[in-house]
Amino acid sequence: MKQHAHIPLVLVFIVSMAMPQGMSSAIAAETNASERKPVLDVVQKFFDTMAAKDDDRAKAVLLPDGQYYAVRNDPGGLVLRRRTHEEYLARMATGKDRPLERMWDATVMVHDRIAMVWTPYDFHLNGKFTHSGVDVFTLVKTDGGWKIAGLVFTMEPNTPSQHPAGPPPAATGN
Repeated sequence: MKQHAHIPLVLVFIVSMAMPQGMSSAIAAETNASERKPVLDVVQKFFDTMAAKDDDRAKAVLLPDGQYYAVRNDPGGLVLRRRTHEEYLARMATGKDRPLERMWDATVMVHDRIAMVWTPYDFHLNGKFTHSGVDVFTLVKTDGGWKIAGLVFTMEPNTPSQHPAGPPPAATGN
């Protein structure tokens, strides 16, 4: 029985090799500069609205019924926190802290009206580094432009920032 465990993987490989050559390159061609920048701009705008505590501008880049998940490993095991975009916006409007989130080396994939951004990030609160991790954004291109449908991210407090620019200018405690 054990020798059959790799059959599905072999079938995937054979099917992918049998795909018309133009099909795989057509999909890859969609992940190009023409949509990469607009998609990344929306994610950056989301970070900017967070730092500015501007819930009105944040609403402009979020799908109203979207949600996000924070994933963290604690000594007791997995901690999974879910919030809706609506809950996020309400919390943003009342929070007193000054957040700063930065991304780099983003991988962007686009197909038709859907996109995904996978990027390392670091997070600072009130000028102090709190954690880093990986963000995975899913976006949908609406008639009004790209909108964030959801976000899943890891929270890794014991992983130092690897941001190529180093600590933000006003940050301390890095």
